[in-house]
Amino acid sequence: MTTRSKLARPLETERFILEPMGPIRFMIETREIRRDPEILAGLFQTSKPRSAWKWARTMSLPDNRTKFAFSITPKSGGRSIGFHKVKMRGYRSAFNSVAIGDREWWGKGVVLEVRAKLMNHFFSCSDVERFYGVVEARNTASIFNYRRLGYDHVGSWHRSNQNPQTGEVVDFLNFEIFKDKWMAGPWAEKNDDA
Repeated sequence: MTTRSKLARPLETERFILEPMGPIRFMIETREIRRDPEILAGLFQTSKPRSAWKWARTMSLPDNRTKFAFSITPKSGGRSIGFHKVKMRGYRSAFNSVAIGDREWWGKGVVLEVRAKLMNHFFSCSDVERFYGVVEARNTASIFNYRRLGYDHVGSWHRSNQNPQTGEVVDFLNFEIFKDKWMAGPWAEKNDDA
């Protein structure tokens, strides 16, 4: 099993099964999310629904080599409640993003639990040394999640975008964490069956 194939394997957290998705499954499972105005506003600063083509282009479909997407399904049963993406970028870095489409799970620690598992997995099974993320400055839930996981705020992009629907100017915050800090923190798993 190569390093990359180890990355695209099912994982489990206390409450969820994380199943790697290919491009077709990703498009099928995210159909409702790409039409959800509230989620789209958080991801793209617009509530306008995304066509399948535009969604595929802007979300960069998973190839399970450098771009990964994991479906999030509760162990208690039912269907997927959202997805978490990890995209290899630059020198030993990975960018992460998440969308939880099922509002019943909002505010229940899904992002913390899933992101921690994926970070442990990628740190132990790849050469990734740094995770980073970018979030709109008003997205307090995402900022909380990054800070709770130990990420550092490393910069801001002031007036970097304009909401296409409201015309409001938007700032973004940049967060990152390095492997050594992660492994010394409370979320680290010492062995991921690498």
